[in-house]
Amino acid sequence: MKLNARATGARRSGPNDALRETKASLLEESDKAEKELTALLRGCLAEAIRDRSVMPMWFVTVLGPVPPAEKTQEWMDLATEVLAYRVTYQVTVTVVALGPETDDIPGRWDWHDDLAE
Repeated sequence: MKLNARATGARRSGPNDALRETKASLLEESDKAEKELTALLRGCLAEAIRDRSVMPMWFVTVLGPVPPAEKTQEWMDLATEVLAYRVTYQVTVTVVALGPETDDIPGRWDWHDDLAE
């Protein structure tokens, strides 16, 4: 009895598989860089909070001056992600956390919308 590819768990190879294989190391490097950036920003944020540093106006307006007593982890995650967004897209405005609407960079608006929620 001959089983089809689906039954055996095999997949047909297609043009996307070859592309995925050639880009695998690049994607792995990207994931690693994202984790490193997140850890660095989280550490800087924790240090600033511990030292009772004055946070920028855009930060305080959106997130408040310090983490709340409840849901502190969620607050830190969001604050770190906003910082990562600003670093990634070189947002330098001092009033608006996510910066002004600008050019259409693939993926930027999805991330922007997720953070804005």
